[in-house]
Amino acid sequence: MLKKFLSVISLSVLSVSAWADVVLTAPEEIIVLAIDDQEVSKGLISKKNNSFKLDAGVHSISVKYQDIFYHASGEHDVLKSNILTLNQVPLQDGQSYKLVLVNPPKDFDQAKEFAERPTIAIQNQSGQKVAEQVGASQQNKSWLGQNLFGAVTDLRKDKPQATVVYVPEAHAQVTSAQNATNVAGNQLIELWKKATSQQRKEFTAWLTEQASR
Repeated sequence: MLKKFLSVISLSVLSVSAWADVVLTAPEEIIVLAIDDQEVSKGLISKKNNSFKLDAGVHSISVKYQDIFYHASGEHDVLKSNILTLNQVPLQDGQSYKLVLVNPPKDFDQAKEFAERPTIAIQNQSGQKVAEQVGASQQNKSWLGQNLFGAVTDLRKDKPQATVVYVPEAHAQVTSAQNATNVAGNQLIELWKKATSQQRKEFTAWLTEQASR
């Protein structure tokens, strides 16, 4: 049984490795909005790192800085920068990269200044910078295609295709809507149960922000 279990794990790892050309990760303070003009988004409950699978080659990556600060009064502030785009970023096959804040702020006052003129870079797995952008390059805009729960986002052009099964249109519309609602609700409940106190505060802050729009 143990050998069979290890065998399954090995096959899974090999399968993922065969398809994962480049992996790009971002900390929770850096929101990845688009890669090569393909819109992506973080989940409602932030993870420590969000991962993106890409084809090797040159990419343009649009991001913004965002952080939440809680004050002694019980109130909080959400700081956001405008959009930065790192253009013509060379990403090599089989390598891992990460987005980082350059000289990250240590307190609220520093964070306010940083949000006005953020500096964000991309490092390779050796810690060397391969790209850097100083200051926001675009005004904030509404990006669509949000990913509700945050996950590994696969943006490769050549990736395994899903099997298509025909379902009568009327039945498919009702079933898909019901299934999507049930799955999303169950996922949200499970995420809330597993979330830390800090993550629950962030989620509550996010809901407050959406309600005020």
